[in-house]
Amino acid sequence: MIEFLFLTLLALFFLACEKPTPIDKGFALAYAELRIAEREYGETEDGMAIRFQILQKHGLDVALFEEKIENIKKEGENWLKFQKTVVDILDSLNKRDTQ
Repeated sequence: MIEFLFLTLLALFFLACEKPTPIDKGFALAYAELRIAEREYGETEDGMAIRFQILQKHGLDVALFEEKIENIKKEGENWLKFQKTVVDILDSLNKRDTQ
C-alpha cells in the first residue's frame, strides 16, 4: 500500500515537472504571415489564394494547419505563449518595414 502511494506521488511529481511544449517558431511565422495576408486582402479570392500559397510555402495544408492550432489551444498556457511569439514576429516585421 505504501509502495503504491509512493509511486503515485512520484508520478504526480514528474507530471508537475513536465516541461511545456516548445513553441514551433516556423509555424508561428506561418500564422503571422496568414494574419498579415488576411488583414491586407480580407476574404477575397486573391486573399484566399495568397493564404493557400503561404500554407504551401510552410509545408502545410488547411487540415494540418487547423489540427496544429487545435493542439496548441488544448494546452491553454501554450496558446498564450504561441500568440506572444506571433505578436513578436509581427512586431519585428513591422519594425523592419518602418526603418
